[in-house]
Amino acid sequence: MKKITLLILSLFLVAVACNEADDFVNDSSTQAQEKSAYTKTYQWKTGEGYFIPLMCDGETVDVLNGSLMAHYRWHVMNGQTQMVLVRFSGELTSEATGETFVINESDKIRYEEGAMMHYSFSWNVRGNWGSHYIGSGYLDLNTWEVVPEKTVCPPSNN
Repeated sequence: MKKITLLILSLFLVAVACNEADDFVNDSSTQAQEKSAYTKTYQWKTGEGYFIPLMCDGETVDVLNGSLMAHYRWHVMNGQTQMVLVRFSGELTSEATGETFVINESDKIRYEEGAMMHYSFSWNVRGNWGSHYIGSGYLDLNTWEVVPEKTVCPPSNN
């Protein structure tokens, strides 16, 4: 009789514990995590075709292209997108010289009332021949042009 009572009590506790509103949601495709009843973060990784113009003093000095890994994190509060964070990493190749570059880029897209309001990014690009580019900027949402705010380029490209 004790064993049956313990078994029923255990099953009852498991059923109650599995119905908590703030449990983690483990969706294998998006890995959503519920932080509270009103805030969720979805994340996923994917391979992306990618290109980036390398800019120094407002002029494009080279274009890099290739495939990168992208890690997306999508933050939602009260059913509204608050921001999307994207982290790109991998190797790209120079169209001008053939130099191979390792890139780390972070993008942040902020939303207000469901509309994209600001898209900013920063990058660190290091080549296997010693070239090194660092920069930050934003995307002009009216013209869809990349606007570099700060760039650090190798001495030969300044």
